[in-house]
Amino acid sequence: MSEDSWNKQGQRALAGIAPLSQLVGEWTGVGLCHDVAVNGQMSVTPLLDGSWIQAQEHLVDGAGAVVHTDLCLYRFDGEQDTIVALQLFEHGSQMSCTVEVLADGFRWITGPGAPQLRFVCTGECFSYSVTLPQEDAPVVQMTYKRA
Repeated sequence: MSEDSWNKQGQRALAGIAPLSQLVGEWTGVGLCHDVAVNGQMSVTPLLDGSWIQAQEHLVDGAGAVVHTDLCLYRFDGEQDTIVALQLFEHGSQMSCTVEVLADGFRWITGPGAPQLRFVCTGECFSYSVTLPQEDAPVVQMTYKRA
């Protein structure tokens, strides 16, 4: 790959990931996780040259016990011309999916047999919900504000 091609790839990667860059920062949140009231902390940071974004979330219940923690890496895939997410979570689990950017946020395209995630971004806050297959209501609903 020539240096010019390498530089163009970098510029394209930065432009492609830009819709998620509004989430970079420290966040505190509240919500429900499987019917348990939780408090959340999310740290969103750019990695390497900024073409990757890392989001790390910790949810704790009222007693301070960890209910859920995960790490998600986002990047722009130039070959597929889309953002992709790689989520790592408890018990050695992972999920990889395409991210669809929407006018008010984004959603993970996970398929009919997987959890559906939807993020709504409104200025200095964002919320997300997770709905499992065969469930009508979200099993996780969180609202975050800048810390």
